[in-house]
Amino acid sequence: MNWRALFKPSAKISILALLIIGVVVGVVGYFATQQTLHATSTDEFCMSCHSNHSLKDEVLASPHGGNSAGVTVQCQDCHLPHNPVKYLVKKIIVSKDLYGYLTIDGFNTQEWLDENRKEQADLALKYFKGNDSANCKHCHTRIYENQPESMKKMAKRMHANNFKKAEDKRKTCVDCHKGVAHVYPKG
Repeated sequence: MNWRALFKPSAKISILALLIIGVVVGVVGYFATQQTLHATSTDEFCMSCHSNHSLKDEVLASPHGGNSAGVTVQCQDCHLPHNPVKYLVKKIIVSKDLYGYLTIDGFNTQEWLDENRKEQADLALKYFKGNDSANCKHCHTRIYENQPESMKKMAKRMHANNFKKAEDKRKTCVDCHKGVAHVYPKG
């Protein structure tokens, strides 16, 4: 009996085995990635590097921290895109912040935040302006679609005038509302 011929796998079986292994690795990898992305998008995770900063207290003291609608905004609501592809890209880009956390002397101190607040705030504003305040609009759709009666008349008028402008001439949310969740430094 030729044992070699008996145990020689056919090309069809080899391709099928590779396909099954590939699917299993892909599914496991997908779910592991999803769990990691979710775990690194919580306030608890964000505060692990910003625990000695006033950022969380600033949000809680703002209209975004337990407002009249009972909503308390989480870090990821404003700082991460809601589009899945853009979300993944942003997570990859901000992974460099871990290096900064490990190498910047005194990063997790209020003193560092106070000294660097303007630069950090300007980076956040650039991000919001670059995506036309997409994260603001994700939650505040009523301002664009059906302004609430509770909105002040002046605010309604200002928004209405802004919407009348050509799209490339319009202001975005953070042009008028910077500092709405975190202190924006003067000057």
